[in-house]
Formats: sequence, structure tokens, C-alpha cells
Amino acid sequence: GINAEYGVVMIGPPHCGKTTIANYLADATDSTSGDYQPTAGVRILEFTCNIPGSRAVDVELWDCGGNPQNEACWPALARGAAAVILVANAAVPEDEAQFLEMLYLRFAAQHGLKESQCSVFLNHVGPDEAGRIGKLPQMLAKVNSEVVSMEAGSVLHAAFCKALTSALATRDEEWRKGENQILSVS
Repeated sequence: GINAEYGVVMIGPPHCGKTTIANYLADATDSTSGDYQPTAGVRILEFTCNIPGSRAVDVELWDCGGNPQNEACWPALARGAAAVILVANAAVPEDEAQFLEMLYLRFAAQHGLKESQCSVFLNHVGPDEAGRIGKLPQMLAKVNSEVVSMEAGSVLHAAFCKALTSALATRDEEWRKGENQILSVS
């Protein structure tokens, strides 16, 4: 399970930039040669995220490999997450749209997360994708989506802060409800 104050699972199809985004958010450097290397299983990055106007939050970001070969370990990765960020190529090809639906069901819906605890980052992976935004599946219509790219790091950081703020508020509200139920019973 996730041990930090706030656990975030980042998942999406292969080749959509999850690891690059995770490294940027965690201020980590990637020692690879620049060639694409799929994430095998999961990479865990721990960092503090300063939410503007709010507070610093200790984050454990689980960068999950999106290859279906990793599917056997997904239930364990989803357990205990306070938020899920789905990452997709901004153009959202049809096969990726269906894959995102499946990931949303497996990582969020099956674990009782609300739409406010999920976000979709539509990532402009390459220059040929600039300006192309695809349509998300209807199932994800109520989930916050943000268009991001590595060329606009401040936009990416703001999108992550927005996702954290929304999910934290939902988690805190759920805890308050639970505490009130316990107090009203006793």
C-alpha cells in the first residue's frame, strides 16, 4: 500500500509520457539515453508538492507501466490510492479511449474513488500532436481533464496541484463523514 500522506497512481497506455511527467513533477532526473523505455511494473517517486495558497503535501507518486502485461499487479497498485491520474496522448486515438475506460474502472471505480479523485492529463507527446485534442469516452465526462505538455511545465504543475486539491478535499470530506458517523453511534 501507499505510505505517504497522499498516494497518487499515474497510469495510462504505453508511449503517452507518464514517466516524463512523473519525473518532472518529482523534480527527478531520468538517466536514460532519451530512447523510449517502457516502465516495468511501477516506479515510486516521493516528493513534497507545494499547493499554492494552501500547504505542502507529501506525495508518493506511483508511475505505473501501462502495458497490459503489468495487469496482474494493478489491483495491488490501486489499493490505498487517494487519487488516480490517467495519462493519454492528447489526440486520444480510439484504442486509447477504450483502454482509458478500462483503467478508470480498474483503478478508480472498483476502489470507490469518486470522479473528483481522478484526473485525465491529455499529454502532447510530440510536436506533430500540437493542437490536436481528441474526445474522451463518455464514462470520463465528469472527470477533470487537463491538456498538458512538457513544453509548458507551469501548466503541468498547476494541473497536478488542481488534481491534488480536488482529491484531498474529497478524501477529507469522506473522513469527516466517517468520524461523524462514529460519534453519532456512540
